[in-house]
Amino acid sequence: MAAMRWIDHWVGLPLCFLLGLCVALVRRLGIHRSRRIGGQRTLAVFKFFGLGSIIEISPLLRAIRARYPRARLAFVTFAENEHLVRMLGLCTDVRVIRTQRPLDFALDVLRQIAWLQRERVEAVIDLEFFSKFSTLLSFFSGARVRVGFHLNDFWRYSLITHAIYFNYYQHITDVYREAARRLDVMIDDMTLSRLDAGPAPRRAAREILTRHGWSPGAPLVGVNVNAGDMSLERRWPLERFAVVVQALLERHADLFVVLVGAPSERAYVLALSERLPQELQARVAIAAGQWTLDEFIAALADCDLFITNDSGPMHLAAAQGVPLLSLWGPGRPGFYAPRSADHHAIYNDFPCSPCLYMFTTFEGMWCNHEGWCMLTITPDAVLAAAEPLLGAARQRRAACPSTSAPDFVAEP
Repeated sequence: MAAMRWIDHWVGLPLCFLLGLCVALVRRLGIHRSRRIGGQRTLAVFKFFGLGSIIEISPLLRAIRARYPRARLAFVTFAENEHLVRMLGLCTDVRVIRTQRPLDFALDVLRQIAWLQRERVEAVIDLEFFSKFSTLLSFFSGARVRVGFHLNDFWRYSLITHAIYFNYYQHITDVYREAARRLDVMIDDMTLSRLDAGPAPRRAAREILTRHGWSPGAPLVGVNVNAGDMSLERRWPLERFAVVVQALLERHADLFVVLVGAPSERAYVLALSERLPQELQARVAIAAGQWTLDEFIAALADCDLFITNDSGPMHLAAAQGVPLLSLWGPGRPGFYAPRSADHHAIYNDFPCSPCLYMFTTFEGMWCNHEGWCMLTITPDAVLAAAEPLLGAARQRRAACPSTSAPDFVAEP
């Protein structure tokens, strides 16, 4: 991630500036292209970072498909996001760029530019906040309409044709709504698209849970102590997560907890389990590194509550309708928290927050990456928010004792 940011700035910035000079000269000569959208060719959306961000884009994608049913809708992203985009089932084309090796990256970028130009893409919506790479890709696509976030910098405003205001005080989905309007698209349904992983991942996910002692139908709480490499400052301290997990297990004798995460996060997740008393560890499953993305999504159907840092899994849980308790600090929930009914966000509005998403700051800039804003969240505050959500889940289970999962996921 750090290397990509370095390249984006030190390589992308001079390229954008030089191209901007060329574009400014062409416009000065009075050469203009039509910016009307016929809606019968190809439209493209660019988003490269963040599984959660892709989930939040789903209302925009649905609205574009409804407004331009005869157009091809391409989604251009990094290869690691491909499966999730295909699961949404909203795009006719998913175009990916590999990032593991520089040569693959360069070849894929050239391949996507050639494809976009060959398909005569009419409009591009670049939903990366301030990336030079996505700005360059948008320009080289040849699209007559290039929608992107406004910056009062020559390298940006010279290369996009339709600027949208990046308003930190509006929710991100409202910002996306403004992007849609640039294509004459109105978003009426703001709900997130649910993902159907299918019965096989559901069986596989349950097998891991039952192997650890969970019985289908028993209360289950998912816990995500991770936050992704983009900003580790979003992680609430591990020892405080351990206090909350221990208290919930001690208060509710029938409760089971599953700790989730990617393979690279497994050691960090195991460190939480090791902090728990031995007798309680028998009611904790370690799914980090064991579940695939499909299996994680399927397992969410069995969760009565999901406790998480601001992260991609938080948005996936919200899309699946799971009661959600999220912890915030570097990011601001009023800007990026999922708008789901059963969602409680804990945020103490520290003076230097948000430091994420901003063009003029970076994560941990003011606290030397110590995460002061997360340290102000206490275990008592998290437990006080978790108990009502668990109580509501018990009431739902008592009202429908024959089912332990939302009806949108098929039973195996």
